[in-house]
Amino acid sequence: MRLEDAKKDHYRKLAKEQGYRSRSAFKLIELNQKYNLIKSNDNILDFGAAPGGWLQVASKLVMPKGKVIGVDLLPIKPINDNVTIFQGDIRDEKVVNNILNEIGRKVDVILSDIAPNISGIWKIDHNNQIDLTRLIINRFPDLLEKNGGCLLKAFDGPMLKPLENELRKNFTNVKLIKPKVSRNASSELYIACRNFR
Repeated sequence: MRLEDAKKDHYRKLAKEQGYRSRSAFKLIELNQKYNLIKSNDNILDFGAAPGGWLQVASKLVMPKGKVIGVDLLPIKPINDNVTIFQGDIRDEKVVNNILNEIGRKVDVILSDIAPNISGIWKIDHNNQIDLTRLIINRFPDLLEKNGGCLLKAFDGPMLKPLENELRKNFTNVKLIKPKVSRNASSELYIACRNFR
C-alpha cells in the first residue's frame, strides 16, 4: 500500500471509530486547534456541509450556547439539537434569508469545504472550485459579523492568488494551509481568515 493510501485509510478508520461521518472532520479539528477560529457559543455557517463531518465537529466546539447551520445541495441526516440543516443553493436568496432567520443575526464564522463534481481535468476543476468559493465570499457582507472569521477550501492554481488578494482586502489576517489529513498529491488547500472588516 502506498503511503498516501495508508494515510487516507488511517483517517477513514479513525473517523469510523470516533463516529465522524467523514475523514475531513479531522481537517477541521487540526485547523481549529492551530488557528482557534471556532469558539464556545459562536454561531457557525458551513457551506458544502454534506455528509456532516464538519457539522459534527463545529457542534461540539460551540457548546453550550452556540448554533451551527449547514447548507448543501445534498440531503444531510440530522446531527444535534444545535445544528440546523438547509438543503439548497447558496445563490438562492431564500437560503440566505433562512440562515438569517434561524439565528436572528449574522454568524461569527463561515466554513466551506465545498468542491465541484470532479471532472479529472485539473484546469476545469480548479476554476469551478474557485468560482464556488467566490460565490460564498460574495455573501460575506450579508452573512458574516464584523470581526468574524472564515475557513475556506481552495484548489491550488492560477486563480488562487487573486482570491487570496481579495480576502486580504477584507480580513486583517489571512493564512494558506495544507492540513496533515489532506493527501500530499491533492491540490486542496485551506484559507483561514480572521477579523472581517
